[in-house]
Amino acid sequence: MECYRFEEGLVPLTGDIPGEWERLLLLAKPAELAELRLPEGVTPPEAPENPHESQFCWLRAERKGIFAQIRVPALGKRAGGRFAFSWQGGGLLVLDPDGLVSARVGEIRAMRPHNADGADNFLADLFITLLKDDLGGLLQLETRLSNLEQAVLTDQSGRFLRQMSVIRKELNRANRFYAQLGDFASSLREYAGDLFDAYSAQRLDAFLRKADALREETRMLREYASQISSEYQAQVDIQQNRVMKLLTIVTTIFLPLSLLVGWYGMNFQGMPELSWTYGYPAVIAVSVLLAVGLIVYFKRKHWF
Repeated sequence: MECYRFEEGLVPLTGDIPGEWERLLLLAKPAELAELRLPEGVTPPEAPENPHESQFCWLRAERKGIFAQIRVPALGKRAGGRFAFSWQGGGLLVLDPDGLVSARVGEIRAMRPHNADGADNFLADLFITLLKDDLGGLLQLETRLSNLEQAVLTDQSGRFLRQMSVIRKELNRANRFYAQLGDFASSLREYAGDLFDAYSAQRLDAFLRKADALREETRMLREYASQISSEYQAQVDIQQNRVMKLLTIVTTIFLPLSLLVGWYGMNFQGMPELSWTYGYPAVIAVSVLLAVGLIVYFKRKHWF
């Protein structure tokens, strides 16, 4: 459990939780919640869960405060995790089962030369740090897509479908996360606009622009992935056409030979070739000439 007071920066507190809840930040694990002696009137948030794979943000505004949950998917160097918070009476209680928020407290304290002395500024800074490395993660996905495209163009795409499926799932997950996170921040501004000062509101707007920019980058990568999939399908079609062309050529070569075999396999009486001494060699010679002639013809037409 970690406890801080919102001042010019975050001032760590030790010992019991102060009776005055205003301007306090409390980080705790769900297992520690039962041991906490919270001030009267402070309601802890619900423990963060994963009810739906596609749900990343959840917000509920009540008269007694703001209650929210956020699930952050892993992307690039950023580890995934969950946290929930309740914002009541100027104090912030965060349930952090995966240590996602605790890992960013030091970074948030380092980026606070300004008078960020409230829960509103802390939340704005926290949201900004959540997305700090996301552009690098998306660039890694772009590199993986570029490598897949090169493999398609060089006919080395043996595991293309599996690799593309993994990348598309990551892009779809990131796209939903940025969309929901933007809606979450907008709802937070709507329901708790009076709790944000001018500076924190400005930083929250910057966060919204960042989320929109990342979502647009994700959208372009999804289009890039679709383009590569189309290139892969075109390569598959070309290979299938080559196989069909080869089969057609083989069929065309053996068609006249099959005609000869069928013709002389009728065994009608009165066929002089059947009793001709050189009939068999003549049929062999005609068959070879037909096959060689067709091969030369197809070669000159550049059919193979």
